[in-house]
Amino acid sequence: MAEEEIYLTIVISLWNEINRIENCILKLNKYIDSKPFRCQVIFSDDHSSDGTIDVVKKYAKDFEHIEYLEPKPGQLKGKGAGLQHGFSAAKGKYVMFTDCDLSTPIQELDKLLPYIEEYDIVMGSRYLDKATPHQKSYFRAVFKGIKSVFEVIIYGHAKDYTASGKQGRLRQFVSRGGNLAFTLLLNQSYEDQRCGFKLYKNKVAKFLSSLQTIPGWSFDTEYLAIAQKYNFRIIEVPVDWAEEKEHAKYTFKDSLKEFSQIFIVLGNTARGLYSRRHAKKKLGNTYDEYILN
Repeated sequence: MAEEEIYLTIVISLWNEINRIENCILKLNKYIDSKPFRCQVIFSDDHSSDGTIDVVKKYAKDFEHIEYLEPKPGQLKGKGAGLQHGFSAAKGKYVMFTDCDLSTPIQELDKLLPYIEEYDIVMGSRYLDKATPHQKSYFRAVFKGIKSVFEVIIYGHAKDYTASGKQGRLRQFVSRGGNLAFTLLLNQSYEDQRCGFKLYKNKVAKFLSSLQTIPGWSFDTEYLAIAQKYNFRIIEVPVDWAEEKEHAKYTFKDSLKEFSQIFIVLGNTARGLYSRRHAKKKLGNTYDEYILN
């Protein structure tokens, strides 16, 4: 009897998550147990030093769907590098990434799955009230971005924010200011470009990660730049979100670094690192297989 195909792979990049890894695993197991399809969960360790991966190893002995990856020799540090390693091992028809704190509850995935047949990438969004296909509209996006920034300054939050977990004024300013910067410099006219809850077709995830050069938080910015170049079909879908403030690891310093890495993406684009010629050279005979929908 043929082995059942893996329908979904969930990839989580781990860095010193000892205080919440067990809770994450238990919540994922409960979700997976409620589903009729086969899942694979890959925990990709990003050079943790607190024993996080040992907890994963313990659960992996008892649950077939749980797998773990330790850093490869020479692997750079960073969330993006961890996810890149995880995507390379993903066997599911569809692949998603989320964070270990499950700020977006894993049950919200049920809102994304109905769209993945039609679209290549389904993005969770905290700034929409209905599913919205991505359309390039530079000036509209710039106007809306400026409006959101001013709303944060005046009211303390952007009026189109829909998630139940509220962000402070500074975090909202960084979020909306960053989104505006991505629009202005990269023409990434998304409502919530930075939401860490995204679902991909398997080949799309592997293609994007194969051209990835940024190991840190800005990997997501790079993925969207590549996706736009290849005209991948993208839709944003509203999801709930509530940050675990006591465990939040994304800092204002991280946001400044992320902003600076916009220029790495621009430089890579100018140097042709996302071009079809470079992709064909890197992927060889598998190039057409990856980009065909």
